[in-house]
Amino acid sequence: MTFYSLIIPAYILVWALYRSRVYGRKTLRSVEKAITVSNHTVLLDPVLIAASFFPDKPFQTLLEATVCAPFVGTLTRLLGGVPVPRRDIHCEFLKEGCIEAFRRKKKIHFYPEGECYLYNNNPKKFHSGAFYLSAVLDVPIIPVATVFHKRRCRPTVHLHVLDPVYPSEFNLKKEDGSIDPQAVKVYAAAVCQKIADKIAQEQGTGIYYKGAMDRIPGINA
Repeated sequence: MTFYSLIIPAYILVWALYRSRVYGRKTLRSVEKAITVSNHTVLLDPVLIAASFFPDKPFQTLLEATVCAPFVGTLTRLLGGVPVPRRDIHCEFLKEGCIEAFRRKKKIHFYPEGECYLYNNNPKKFHSGAFYLSAVLDVPIIPVATVFHKRRCRPTVHLHVLDPVYPSEFNLKKEDGSIDPQAVKVYAAAVCQKIADKIAQEQGTGIYYKGAMDRIPGINA
């Protein structure tokens, strides 16, 4: 109830700010189990991603400090936020979270850059976590490219859902059956490049780039 009562007015706000549009929603519906990833470019990215999945509700990974903060954290969890703990157990923790999401017929979204780089149309290096989970759980990655176009005061934002990338396309397992971390990095880099290529194809602009977004005092600083 919280999700549906808030996501529609929130998306109307985002549309008013950025004239946002989403392309390729059918791809999300064509794959039952998948992990989605995108470049992280504005504070309201979770609203844009949720709008891409609408009327479905996705789970989205966020900093543990954000998801567990008083009030804001509660609201974030109600909207589908999943904490990424900064501990050695985080991969196993997130593996269980992914399995639970798939059990509920939901998808789970990662921002593999690890930080929000405001208005950046040149994706930073992707961390391996989401791609390791894709390999372990044998589910595809669906890339989502956030593309900026020039406008007067602020850019327009277009989201493009790309074709799934399957872990079987990469040699991810060693002879003993374990996951090869170097191969996972290649997997992550390939998906990152697909997003960068789509941004270039759509002639996205980087003129608005402001660097990494500052952490929020009292919440995740």
